[in-house]
Amino acid sequence: MKILLATDGSQFAEEAAWLLAHLPHAEILELTVLYVSNIPNLHGIANSTELAQSLQFADQEKAKSILVHLNSIFDGANATLTLVTGEGHVGTQIIRTAEAQKSDLIVLGAVGHSLFERMFGSTSDFVASHAKCSVLVVRPTGLRKANRPINVCVAYDETDSTLAVFGQLAQFGWGVNCKMDAVSIVSAPYTYSEIPIPFDIDEIIASRKKAIESKEIKLRELTPVVTTQVIESSHVGDGLVQFAKENKSDVIVLGSTGGGLLSTLLLGSVSRYVLRHAACSVWIARKNCVA
Repeated sequence: MKILLATDGSQFAEEAAWLLAHLPHAEILELTVLYVSNIPNLHGIANSTELAQSLQFADQEKAKSILVHLNSIFDGANATLTLVTGEGHVGTQIIRTAEAQKSDLIVLGAVGHSLFERMFGSTSDFVASHAKCSVLVVRPTGLRKANRPINVCVAYDETDSTLAVFGQLAQFGWGVNCKMDAVSIVSAPYTYSEIPIPFDIDEIIASRKKAIESKEIKLRELTPVVTTQVIESSHVGDGLVQFAKENKSDVIVLGSTGGGLLSTLLLGSVSRYVLRHAACSVWIARKNCVA
């Protein structure tokens, strides 16, 4: 599996690397470690060439030291690490490198939940919106300090995007060190009409329960600890976020069609909402990653 691990040497990037190193996997992980330089424009400054060379050298040394540290994190994790450096806009460089490397998955750390990020987005938001492959945005949940299985919330709906979720999960060997909650959120359909249109929400929930229970067998091939949940909520994204919070999920895995203009602009309202509001890591799986 080809994975692009974006890093800047921060604690958020280290959390992303740690989680990836501890995800159970049967096959070797081919990791491209991307470090993007952020050297300021020195135009008009005296001795700018000499200063620029000095900064570039220091930045290259920092990248090498980060690689050494990451190698220690992945020690024994059946992974190979290759350092790639870039310059310019971080999000754009991540997208370009992932496409050049034909990555199956991009992994990066999230900075937080500031009001600015929620309104205007962040690097992780940019990458998740523009990447053609799957994206895992990592937030710490205390898993690193705890001796417990990883809790995974698997979002289920009845669209083709769910195929990407199951296909991506199947590439990892979760085993007994994982608990999976397959969660389907049901919201009453909204239809504008002068004539009231009745909806039997109980019938919709019953139908969804039957559908999600059929997927439980597939998930049990990955880990023996699986639950299925159908939850009624006025907002699908908020329903997932609240479930993950109440059940202390470490990762929410959900699908996204990805790749098209509409996806780039909207990402999928559910995916974008979950990415911006979840307190845990968010894994957006895309169909082109299914083997």
